[in-house]
Amino acid sequence: MKQQTHPFWGTLGIVLVFYGMLIPALTMDWSMFIYEEIDRSLIEEDSGKLLVTAFAYISRNVLMFSMIFFGTLFLTRYFVKNSTTVRFQVVYAILSLMAVWALNFLYAEYYAYLPQLLTIGFILLFSTYLPRQRYFALTFLVLLILTTTSLQWLNLIPSLSHYGFGTNDLAVSLKAVDEFLTDHNLFSTIALVFFLIFFIIALIFTTLIHLFNKQIATLKLYQAQGKELQKTRNDLIESKVYQEMHTLVHDLKTPLVAIEGLLSLMEMKVKADDYKSKSYFSRINQSVVKMKEMISDILYEDIRKEIPAEELLDYVMSHLNTDDLPIDFEVRIEEAIPPLYVNKIRFSRAISNVLENSMIYLHDRGGKIKVDVTNQANRTCIRIEDNGPGIDQANLVHIWQEGFSTKNSSGIGLPFVKRVIESHSGSIEVSSEPGSYTITTITLPQHSRKEAIG
Repeated sequence: MKQQTHPFWGTLGIVLVFYGMLIPALTMDWSMFIYEEIDRSLIEEDSGKLLVTAFAYISRNVLMFSMIFFGTLFLTRYFVKNSTTVRFQVVYAILSLMAVWALNFLYAEYYAYLPQLLTIGFILLFSTYLPRQRYFALTFLVLLILTTTSLQWLNLIPSLSHYGFGTNDLAVSLKAVDEFLTDHNLFSTIALVFFLIFFIIALIFTTLIHLFNKQIATLKLYQAQGKELQKTRNDLIESKVYQEMHTLVHDLKTPLVAIEGLLSLMEMKVKADDYKSKSYFSRINQSVVKMKEMISDILYEDIRKEIPAEELLDYVMSHLNTDDLPIDFEVRIEEAIPPLYVNKIRFSRAISNVLENSMIYLHDRGGKIKVDVTNQANRTCIRIEDNGPGIDQANLVHIWQEGFSTKNSSGIGLPFVKRVIESHSGSIEVSSEPGSYTITTITLPQHSRKEAIG
């Protein structure tokens, strides 16, 4: 998609260029002061007064050209979206020189093009080392003022007049008086010194900004690498734990098969009229079958079975350690909720993780946890709400990241929950108000019995 630039930048550019073009008209008193001071320095033969007048001349030009060149930056940004391209630099140079031409046309000042072209060239060269980030316009403005101030002093160096520097009336008048008073010694030295001072400051400023930006970029890279290493570490830990658990659970199948076989043999030896013993054997056999089903759910993640919401939540609650906790649980299940089509063990573990997070925060202060299961547009919604301390907005955006935790834990709980929910084609959202509540909303697609079996 093509990036669009807001018209505000074009409007701001036009306004800045317009007011920059009005500087000569708006500063007539300033210009008259410069002319008067030139006359006084000539009459009084005061080179010090001439130098002060030169500062006034340079300040007026810096204000005018900085405003014009800064305005053309926004105008160029409006026409060319990417400020790092050669096209952007060419358009910027053309618009800036057009503004200088318009200035000469309106006021017949005859500002030389070469100093302005050099200013534009150095600005574009230095700006390539500025970061295109939030404060680019501000750093560009500082660089623009330093560069413009530096190169405006070249207009007062007499030896550069042959190359088109200092051709406007004020510059010519200042150099003429300097020739009379000091035989060009004053401006030949002072103007060159100030040119070098401001130019070197511009170089140092650009270098510092560039190095600072590289340092920030390097720091961000290290942070990203640190997060990646932490994610890899957590994945490794989780993978190792999972493999060990997978092996242990798989090993449980062997003794269960032995128990099932021995039960069958023992049941055959029980007398036909010993109903009590047969009942015990039947219950033991049912428990063995349930354990085998649980092992299959753990070993094979893709296994999905229909389970009523009541049964699932009963199973979850039965495995939570709620003894002696000052926490009230409220479970409400809407009528006519279709059976959930899930991997019972993994999905129960995911729900347990969410509830355990709430229980951790309510462990000392006490509180209430509400679980609501409702129908919402052919989807089943499981909403878990607690009245705990909540989660800061700054942390809320990071809760799904591997390794992130506010409880000094491994930080694999909620990422695990998210993976389990999404593997069931569901979604999970968390909203929170610090000091008030946290709500976790899980939605699952509803399957017809035909879809579930098929």
